Amino acid sequence: MAAALEFVIRRARPREGWLPVLLLVAILSCLNAAVLEATWVPENKIVIPATVGGLLLGTILAKRPLSTLFAWVLLTLYGALISVVVLADLWPSWSALAGGWATLRPYWLQHGALFLDRVGGWGTAVFGGQSSQETIVFALGLGLIGYFLTAFTSWQIFRHYRPLAGLVGMGLALAFNGYFSGVQIWWIAIFVGLAALLTAVMHFTALANSWDAHQVDYSDEVRTDLFLHAVVIAALLLALAVALPSFSIRQLVRAFQQQPTVQQAEALLERAFAGVENNGGQPRGRDGVGGSGILPRQFLLGNAPELYETVVMTAVIQSEANLTGLHWRALSYDVYTGRGWALSEERIEPIMANDPLPLPEVAATTAVSQTVHWLQDARLTRYTLGLPQQFDQPVDTIWRGQSDLVRVIGDGPRYMVLAQLSQATPDMLRETAVANVPPQILARYTALPDELPQRVHDLAQEVAGGLDNPYDQARALERFLRQYEYSLDVERPPSNVDPVDHFLFTQQTGYCDFYASAMVVMARTLGLPARLGVGYATQPTDADGVQVIYQINGHSWAELYFAGFGWVEFEPTATFATSLTSRSAAPTFDQFEESASSTTDLTPPPLPTVEAQRPFPWTQLVILGLLAGLIRWLWRRGQLPAGQDAVVWSYGRWQQNATKLGQPPNPSQTPQEFLAAFQSYLERYGRFPWLIKHLEHMQPHLVNLTSFYVRRRYAGDEESGRLTAWQSWQNVKRPLWLLRIVRLFVKSKV
Repeated sequence: MAAALEFVIRRARPREGWLPVLLLVAILSCLNAAVLEATWVPENKIVIPATVGGLLLGTILAKRPLSTLFAWVLLTLYGALISVVVLADLWPSWSALAGGWATLRPYWLQHGALFLDRVGGWGTAVFGGQSSQETIVFALGLGLIGYFLTAFTSWQIFRHYRPLAGLVGMGLALAFNGYFSGVQIWWIAIFVGLAALLTAVMHFTALANSWDAHQVDYSDEVRTDLFLHAVVIAALLLALAVALPSFSIRQLVRAFQQQPTVQQAEALLERAFAGVENNGGQPRGRDGVGGSGILPRQFLLGNAPELYETVVMTAVIQSEANLTGLHWRALSYDVYTGRGWALSEERIEPIMANDPLPLPEVAATTAVSQTVHWLQDARLTRYTLGLPQQFDQPVDTIWRGQSDLVRVIGDGPRYMVLAQLSQATPDMLRETAVANVPPQILARYTALPDELPQRVHDLAQEVAGGLDNPYDQARALERFLRQYEYSLDVERPPSNVDPVDHFLFTQQTGYCDFYASAMVVMARTLGLPARLGVGYATQPTDADGVQVIYQINGHSWAELYFAGFGWVEFEPTATFATSLTSRSAAPTFDQFEESASSTTDLTPPPLPTVEAQRPFPWTQLVILGLLAGLIRWLWRRGQLPAGQDAVVWSYGRWQQNATKLGQPPNPSQTPQEFLAAFQSYLERYGRFPWLIKHLEHMQPHLVNLTSFYVRRRYAGDEESGRLTAWQSWQNVKRPLWLLRIVRLFVKSKV
């Protein structure tokens, strides 16, 4: 193994040595660290595989006898491939690879379609003159810049031995990154020092190759001298790089920014990359919606929430359909983080009054006219029953990708909207298949964190895994979750646990956010595209046909996508009417169970058993620890310490105990004199009859200890008495402890 490793290292060793490679790796580490610290976009980690790929491919192709044009065609193709594969997450997991083509094909199709949809949504916004929050294109540019800078630097170093041209590009990239992001200047300072060293090393390598080619003799000490001088120069440059920021360049920058061309380019970039704002890599929506909350409406977490009977909106609906069980939809959450929900909003598109919204066509819908009057605050969100199709005023529509509507905002408290409601019957939805869902929808709305506990997957399989169509699976999940107890008086889930797992297996009580989150997550584990809708629950109309919505009617629910029919609402929260059961265009759930041709048993399984929360046995553990310590102490007291002579150690322990009894040995005493003095001391305890037996038992052992010690010290006898001395000490130590206890209580009498 060692020989094989040595052979590989020797074969892989570049002709220039390992030092240039190590210096270049250190320089790339500075570049990557500075970009990651800036946290431009959530996908900024693309720079790591991009720069590593640029280093490897640039170095390998620079050393191959290829033409410059052909080599850079290959480098360009590989750079684009690496960036797209990483950003689109096209590199499959081991489980996908093990599944073969049947697993790889839908994996690549879904992730590739989602990538193209995000890029397409960005292009639709930018080329349509609108703003885009999408970050995937910026991340793609970030990866390509890092790749080509690294590949070009590697090419210049290992093909031409001229690293300066490539290093200048990296230095400019670091400077721009630091200026616009505000990261620490240390990365640039370290880069300057390393760049000076690398330039010096490669300059010597070029000279050495030239000298060797012309058979010029030179001393190896030149390399050392050059390296030492380069270190000094690098240190000076590093100090200069740290000192330079103290000189203001604001006027130069301000003059540059005032150029009309620069201002136009800046405006275009701000519009195209509106989502690049150093937000720490967290998904974030417009107006700061989404992000770090445990659940969408954080005010419901903790003790009993303060929900007042305050009217937030009124509405008049013109429809013949029964609207019980439907919801006033505000927006949908798409990213489940394992700690809650985050909202991604990628582009904004204005829609003029009475213009139709560019929504995909779906079957089995009905149009519902709504007049809404928002009363509570200056909120811009447009609440609608179903998906809106047309407004009577200009609005801004916010999208994910090209055709995935997130929400609508507008001005003014009153608006009219024409919306579409799904009228798909259970039999229609049963005929759909997940395979027919658009791949970008599947990729976006089936994503789950890797840390999701396995028992959530297992529970979803137990509840609905055996059913043969997505509709029955969704209804099975809905019915199962409605068994959980509804309550607003719940505590915040622990910060280190998954809230859905905590709700399903531990808490088993909660409000709508818990129910809806659990259904969406469980549906995604089954491969069903699902998202979380938030807004308000509908209310009965009064005598004037007006529906009054109160603050306490705030609600969340699950939405699942069915091929050909779009998003359909489900209501997993106990005590709330289900969204598909009360419409006049579709049979009720009880009727559906009786008339459906399918004989599938939809009886939900029981809830998981809650494990009893036993208090941590601190008292028992402390007692066991004390007992273990006592046993160990007693055991060690009965053992001779390693490396000690039994005679000398036993005699020394006797003297230590005599000192504690107030009879320390005198340096001028012989062992026999010490024995006589100690025996005289023991006679003081003769007035205690109950001690006489212990003292008489101890006397011969004290004589033995003295005798063995004298032989060891003065006769040079190294062998005799080892075992006997140790046994004598075992017979002495207990009476000595008894004497110490007696002395504490009768000290004045002794």
